[in-house]
Amino acid sequence: MKRTKTAVLLACIVGAFLWMAPGCSSDPNVEGAKLDLRNQDYDRALENIAEALARNPDNAEAHELKGQVLLAQSAQTPDHAEYIGLIHEMLDAYDLALAADPGLDNSISRSRTMAYADVFRKGIQAFNRASENRDEFRTAADYFGLASEIMPDSSGPYVNQAFAFLNVGMEEEAVAPLETAIEKGDTQSNTFLFLGDIYNRQGDTEKAMGVFSQAAELYPENSDIQSQLLNLYVQTGQAEQAMTEYQAAVDQDPNNEVLLYNYGSLLLEAEQFDDAIHYLGRAAEVSPDYANAHYNLGAAYINKAVKLAEQISGMDDALREERDDLEDDEISARESEMDALAQERSDLFGAAIPSLEIAKGLVEAEGADPTGICQALYTSYVQTNQMDQVEAVTECAGYGD
Repeated sequence: MKRTKTAVLLACIVGAFLWMAPGCSSDPNVEGAKLDLRNQDYDRALENIAEALARNPDNAEAHELKGQVLLAQSAQTPDHAEYIGLIHEMLDAYDLALAADPGLDNSISRSRTMAYADVFRKGIQAFNRASENRDEFRTAADYFGLASEIMPDSSGPYVNQAFAFLNVGMEEEAVAPLETAIEKGDTQSNTFLFLGDIYNRQGDTEKAMGVFSQAAELYPENSDIQSQLLNLYVQTGQAEQAMTEYQAAVDQDPNNEVLLYNYGSLLLEAEQFDDAIHYLGRAAEVSPDYANAHYNLGAAYINKAVKLAEQISGMDDALREERDDLEDDEISARESEMDALAQERSDLFGAAIPSLEIAKGLVEAEGADPTGICQALYTSYVQTNQMDQVEAVTECAGYGD
């Protein structure tokens, strides 16, 4: 009798090395299922486990073993949908095992980690195959979604699933995984940029503002994030806040042509022409091929000239009305002031021309439409009495016969 007990103990030890299940089971079907698993007879293993669970639905070992069988079976299942179904069944089995015996947490965590690695690998492979077949992006999204179910506290699968969705234009579907990724602690700048951009396109500027504000705290030197946030300030009518933020951003990164351009353009819109000319000029200096910077710089000169023209017109109207009541020296002083302003106006139109000519050349080199630039040049040439140049841009400006 003593020898029999020893033999049984040895059998259990051997079994433990052959199959890494803890100990020997008192249920013969569970022991049979372990043997079936070693022999890769997964259907028979599941039948044995089903019989064991029919007798005892709270058999934690049987539930855990079922998860192991399903994981092994999934590794030999090429069909995408069937594979996902098996992993879902595996997760259910492990949940039931833990509910019956929380002490199995370590061994089940190891098994889930193995499953996670395999599912995540399949997601990466599908994503890479999508370069030849875009339908694979959807497959990749399925795998990454499954990976997030296995390891729900890991942000990586959520991010990858969202990017897979975005690659096939499924923006709405990408929102939830991007949100969850950030909730789980993801701090990649692109995660914030994509989510904020989607919110903004959907018209939810409040959520977009929240995302970009959070990102700006994490990445104070990221010009893309700063630009998105500052553009939102403008978009939502917070121009003063935008200018304050832009000034701070430009002070921190004084050679960033995008920040310089955006700030200068905002100042131009606010009719702060001298400051606009300064920052747009810096943007064009830092990035000589930045066509928009050259164009807006020219526009700043023109808009300032137009404002001067309005001022001169108002002064002229006032002089005509008051001339009879003024002394000759007062009339002369006003006329001299208007003449000086008129010369300044002409100089401003002249100052716009070099920037506009550069912008025109850059835009034409890209094969884009220069009509707006040509119209600005046409006005500047007329105001500076360069009639040969006026004729040269007439057709380009759309003013030909």
